[in-house]
Amino acid sequence: MTSSRSGLLNALPDLAFSVVFLVTWIRPDALGEFMVRWLLLVMLMEFIVLHSAALMGTVALAPGSRARRGLAILGFAVLYTLFAGAFSLAFKSWWPLASFWALTLNRLLGVLIGQVPDEEQKAFVMRGWSAGIAFYVLGCFATVFLPVPALGLTPAVVAAQHIPGKGLWVEQPHKVIAFGFLYFLLTAWSEANAHAWMRRAGTAPGPTAAPPAGL
Repeated sequence: MTSSRSGLLNALPDLAFSVVFLVTWIRPDALGEFMVRWLLLVMLMEFIVLHSAALMGTVALAPGSRARRGLAILGFAVLYTLFAGAFSLAFKSWWPLASFWALTLNRLLGVLIGQVPDEEQKAFVMRGWSAGIAFYVLGCFATVFLPVPALGLTPAVVAAQHIPGKGLWVEQPHKVIAFGFLYFLLTAWSEANAHAWMRRAGTAPGPTAAPPAGL
């Protein structure tokens, strides 16, 4: 019962994000005038967070001194800061850079002062990373290649967003909004079930397996 309750609590933030994407897909201005462009940025940042989490998380779970692991995580953080900074400049907003460093410092704190996780905890963390990457790739390809209704995102609404750059997500932002809804909904479902589906499918290391070098 405690494990089930913990899974539901872990799923709540992702479920809330999925609702925000769904509401914006139907009523683009319901939660804010420029919510569409900010949610597009959320999905771009999510890619960076997923990619950096796989590398930095592998370092965090690897054997060795905490100081060495902490320095390695900082090195990766500096590298990914360049990508987060590029998005901040493109969207003329500092919060992508700030949120990335907040996540990085949170990971670093766990390495420096946190307890070393046991093998089952390591396996759970790896399943979570693997699930996130699987859902991101699945959602991205599904919404890019399959027809997606625009719902409330009419051409006039899209033009009013003044989204910088070029590409499919800029020209058809309803696809990335649908993608975000699907991605966070699947992530919430997986979190609520402790990513058990990945263990049954054999797509993540078991409790006694060593973390892979990267995802």
